[in-house]
Amino acid sequence: MHKDNSMNHTAGNNSQLSTFEDEDHSEGSGDHSHDNNNDGVEKSGVFLVPRIVGILIFLLAGAGMAAGMYVLLQGESEDNFENQLTTFADQISASVDESFDHIHGLLTTLSTSLTADSLTTATINSTSSALPYHKSDTFDVMGQNFLEEARVPLVSWSPVIHGTTELNAWEEYSKLMVHPSGGTETYAPVWQTVTKQEDSSSANYNLYAQSAIRPNLEAVSETSLHSFSDFVDATSVYGSFRSSETEVFESLLMVPLLKNFSKTSTTVSGIVVAVLPWDIFFHHIFHDAVHKVDVVLSDGHCGNRKTMTLDGSQVVIRGNGDLHDERYTHLAEMRNFLSATTTHSDCEFSLTVYPSHEMMVQEEKIPFPPYVPIIAVTAVFSVIFVLYDVLLRRREQKVVGEARKTNAILSALFPAEVHNRLFGKGTDSQEDDAIMQKQAPESSKYRLKSYLANEDQKAKANEHVSAPLAGDANHTTVPGADMYNTRPIADLFPNTTIMFADIAGFTAWSSVREPSQVFTLLETVYSAFDAIAKRRKVFKVETVGDCYVAVTGLPEPRSDHAFAMAKFARECLVRFNELSKQLEMKLGPDTGDLAMRAGLHSGPVTAGVLRGDKSRFQLFGDTVNQAARIEGTGQRNKVHLSSETAELLIAAGKKSWVKKREEIVTAKGKGEIQTYWLHSPQDAMIEASQNKIAESQRMSIASTDSSNLDNMALEALEQSLPPKVLRLVRWNVEILKKLLQPVIAQRHGQATRRKGYSLEKREKELSRHKQCLEEVTEIIDLPPYDQKAYRDSRKVEIPPEVVRELQHFVCIIASLHRDNKFHNFEHASHVTMSVSKLLNRIVAPDEVISRRSGNDLSMSLHDHTYGITSDPLTQFSIVLAALIHDVDHNGVSNFQLIKEQAPIAAFFKQKSVAEQNSIVLAWDNLMLPKYSLLRRTIYTNQSELDRFRQILINNVLATDIFDKELQGLRRSRWDKAFQRMKTVDRSPLDDINRKATIVMEHLIQASDVSHTMQHWHVYQKWNERLFAEMMEAYQNGRMDKDPSLNWYQGELGFFDNYIIPLARKLEECGVFGVSSDEYLNYAMENRREWAKKGEDVVQKMVTKYGPDQSKRDSMSNGEVL
Repeated sequence: MHKDNSMNHTAGNNSQLSTFEDEDHSEGSGDHSHDNNNDGVEKSGVFLVPRIVGILIFLLAGAGMAAGMYVLLQGESEDNFENQLTTFADQISASVDESFDHIHGLLTTLSTSLTADSLTTATINSTSSALPYHKSDTFDVMGQNFLEEARVPLVSWSPVIHGTTELNAWEEYSKLMVHPSGGTETYAPVWQTVTKQEDSSSANYNLYAQSAIRPNLEAVSETSLHSFSDFVDATSVYGSFRSSETEVFESLLMVPLLKNFSKTSTTVSGIVVAVLPWDIFFHHIFHDAVHKVDVVLSDGHCGNRKTMTLDGSQVVIRGNGDLHDERYTHLAEMRNFLSATTTHSDCEFSLTVYPSHEMMVQEEKIPFPPYVPIIAVTAVFSVIFVLYDVLLRRREQKVVGEARKTNAILSALFPAEVHNRLFGKGTDSQEDDAIMQKQAPESSKYRLKSYLANEDQKAKANEHVSAPLAGDANHTTVPGADMYNTRPIADLFPNTTIMFADIAGFTAWSSVREPSQVFTLLETVYSAFDAIAKRRKVFKVETVGDCYVAVTGLPEPRSDHAFAMAKFARECLVRFNELSKQLEMKLGPDTGDLAMRAGLHSGPVTAGVLRGDKSRFQLFGDTVNQAARIEGTGQRNKVHLSSETAELLIAAGKKSWVKKREEIVTAKGKGEIQTYWLHSPQDAMIEASQNKIAESQRMSIASTDSSNLDNMALEALEQSLPPKVLRLVRWNVEILKKLLQPVIAQRHGQATRRKGYSLEKREKELSRHKQCLEEVTEIIDLPPYDQKAYRDSRKVEIPPEVVRELQHFVCIIASLHRDNKFHNFEHASHVTMSVSKLLNRIVAPDEVISRRSGNDLSMSLHDHTYGITSDPLTQFSIVLAALIHDVDHNGVSNFQLIKEQAPIAAFFKQKSVAEQNSIVLAWDNLMLPKYSLLRRTIYTNQSELDRFRQILINNVLATDIFDKELQGLRRSRWDKAFQRMKTVDRSPLDDINRKATIVMEHLIQASDVSHTMQHWHVYQKWNERLFAEMMEAYQNGRMDKDPSLNWYQGELGFFDNYIIPLARKLEECGVFGVSSDEYLNYAMENRREWAKKGEDVVQKMVTKYGPDQSKRDSMSNGEVL
């Protein structure tokens, strides 16, 4: 019973529990049913508001996006249009400046030709034809050439007449009255005029009567500069010279007409005037597809305005005043132009570019109002959103039904935090964007441009980090291995023009120069090219030796790459010619004869940074190779063009710049190709003008009485010399000045100065000794080493009076040299340069300097060079001896002078005739009273005077290598000096001085024939000149045998028996350092070349200088076979 009761009790409890559970379940079911019923309502309420908000945001976003797109497009269109207008304004201003410079250059050339024509006519006829009393017979031809090249209607020239006296003289000369007076004492009557229409009504019309241009005329006369007038009516001066009556705007360009070419004289004898219609500056600036732009010309606050319209390549004159469309005033682009032009007035020219209405209509980029894209985009966005919402609601209803059944299970199975993670947000989109952006490839052109602009990146590119080689058990490290993990900085540039430019004759020129001189030339030239490249936005790639490489079209692409490179190459060529002439005074003979040779080719090129040690920007591809070949097949003073570059220039409207090369060029790997020259219209006129100048200068020298040279002032004497001789004079003066500085410095450092009897008396005694051969001595006593006398000479200043006397003396020496092919002043300067080079080499031999330092150095140099380096007067005397050793050389041998019984041969007793004559002439000129200050600077006591003369005599007479007696004496001195034979009573001092004497003589002997110990081209040039001189003597009956018959074998014998042994002696004496090896190597190489090529060279020289060619003077321009 108990058990049953218990069981019943348990059952009752279970039943009760079950009942509770059922009730709880019923209640729970009732609650869940309520929740689920409300779920749809809640979701509907929850989703409805976001939908409405979403729709509004979506629509607003679409409208905003549409409006933003319109604003951006409108702004971009306006920016592009303004940029285009700015480009037009820049292009117009640059074109006007370029056209003006072109016309100004042509007019200046015409003025120079007139001056040359006047000087030539005056020299041939009489001084009565000198400016201003001159009428050029060639002005009509030169003027017509100018009109065609400059595209202007009229050019004239007028003499400048001052005062009544000159006016009367002019009217008597011209047979016409000057009219009208103009109210001034200065007159500029129109004398010769060239127009496209015949008209002579302007003859002797006084330009000063025109008040509008009078300030310009006065400015030209006073400053010798050009002047550009304001707007004028040229018909008021020249009459009806135009071919039509259409309205034009005109100004006058005036350049001075100088009386002569002296740099110190600025006398304006006349004025050359050209009438410039303004429309010529604006023709063909644009191609025909460019729409109309209005250009308003203004002369500033002077108040004049002129308007014209550029319609493609044509120019339409609108009229006076500012006539542009005022609706577009806010788009004005103003430029000042002709900024470098001397106007001599308060008016400043400017131009303002406005778009025309036609241009605005054509260039309109957005033809619809702003509300159209807003409505369109909003409508599209609305349709998309509605469709999306319908589909989303259907999907939502299906999902909600399933969610009701599984919601309890999901809530019971997963905690809240797990649920949130399952349905939480993913990775931040901004982080993904950053990662993608980091991994995105960077523009190769941008990376290349950044590298070229960023020096820090270049430095980093050179850093090498060692990394283990993959798969290497020993962990071998490879420098810079990590850099290969990044892409190279490189790209293809399809449109470029490359220039290769080198210096023609550089290798031969550099072979006779000091290394510092070679680098001076290259640094000067390349820095000038760099400045031009920077200004013209040309990219310099590199320099390799004397080759300069540049490119246009990268890193910034440009459509005018060929045009820009052509202008750059032309300017570099002109600049090089200017610098080479200027540097000749510093770097010596033949520097002015160097010439640039350039080659241009256009095409695609691969460019990039070649990474590694000393990373460099490099160009690769066939375009580079072809540009190098175009340069290599070019000519001196010319820019060589490939057909590709020529076609681009012609397409750019520069057909006049391109001239077809007559001969076909054979290029490696390309076969025969047609090439072109970059041609400037000014080239022919400049060359003709230079020829006339040279002719007039040669005539002025020929007509100058040599007996009057000593009485000529320095300026007049310099003016009488040809330009190249004058440059050599100035270079020699600089060399002698640098040698005089240590002479003065040492003299100031000496504690005592030995004084003897009057130097004037000693000078007269020495001047009476005309037989210089009798003064040759075996030993020249050089002063002992004096450490106290050493002073730094770089701060020593030579008095200006002494410098002027030195300049005058060197000019006299140059004038005393005859116009021989070989034995002339240029040869003397070449010998001087060699002597100076060898002296510099023995002054500082590296092997001595490395063993000594401080106070011991100067003493070591003194001992090593036998006292030559410690006595500045000795060095000065050796160089001066080189300069005077061929004074008044007759162009024939001493043997011939003796045979002809020339007076100087009898005077000097048939011994070393030419050499003694040179010494006497130079010494007598130096002893003139006008050089007293120069002499007291060279020497101040008798000891210095005697040593100075002794060095001159010994060294000049050492150049007579065909006198057997002198040759035997020198051989004996050499054997004694360098212990090849024993001598009696040899003192240490005599031994040193004997060595010094023989070293000096061999130094000048080697320099006298230094062309045989220099580059093959140098040897060939001077060998040809010597052949031409001797052939001329033979043809004139001053030589018994035809020199060509034995020239080949004679040169071989000369090398074997004299040149090579002499070069070995330079090495044996041990004072010339590396120069002795250099001279010997060149001598042996030239001997080998002559043995192979000499017979052909002789045949060509015979053809060139044989009897039929005797009148040809091909040596004047330094040509070499």
